Amino acid sequence: MIDAHLHGIEEVPGNYSDYGSLSRMVSCVAKPDEWDAQMALDDQRIIKSYGVHPWYTDQWNIETRSRLYHILEEDPTAQVGEIGLDSKRGSILEQTLVMIQQLDMAEYFGRVATIHDVGCEKMVLDAINGRKIRCILHSYGSDSYVKPYSEMECYFSISPRILSRSDIRVKRLLDAIPRDRLLLETDSPICGKDFAGMAEFAGRLGSIIGRSGEELMLDAEDNLRRLFP
Repeated sequence: MIDAHLHGIEEVPGNYSDYGSLSRMVSCVAKPDEWDAQMALDDQRIIKSYGVHPWYTDQWNIETRSRLYHILEEDPTAQVGEIGLDSKRGSILEQTLVMIQQLDMAEYFGRVATIHDVGCEKMVLDAINGRKIRCILHSYGSDSYVKPYSEMECYFSISPRILSRSDIRVKRLLDAIPRDRLLLETDSPICGKDFAGMAEFAGRLGSIIGRSGEELMLDAEDNLRRLFP
């Protein structure tokens, strides 16, 4: 059982009943003042990912860019994220410039980039097109772009937020995602409505698409292992 995207591991919510059963998790941070706490985490299950989220592009400067570069240089297991674009908050131009610089680092060091995308699927697609880079598309929700993303080295991470949609829409999205590209996440501690654990979440997804929760979790674990051997 894995969690492909979570924040605030030191404040795991009480309703995350099976957190202790996770075999691996991708811990993402959103701004530079969280990087030190991330580095101090001591749990062999954690894959540490560092970045500047599109909400905090004002914190990206020469100093933070240099610091991120040195983190990646000094720690070969460090990844890049959460980065990306958000059409509902801030300047897309500024966000794009910051995202591209971080994608450059991920590509240069051969690291996985975790990408936040709200209403900017085509722009994110264009930014990674032609790059030698592997990406996790965090809390993914657009079946319209599954095919072009899946033609690149992109993985689709599904969060409990998807359950606020109709079963028809959830099934359409999950049916579109290739089995070897599916990941599951909580975005903990923002786990979504009525969340009661990863196994319960996978079970609810499975009941909608006609597969078992155990099968979905095994697929997600295999896929994360492929991304992070």
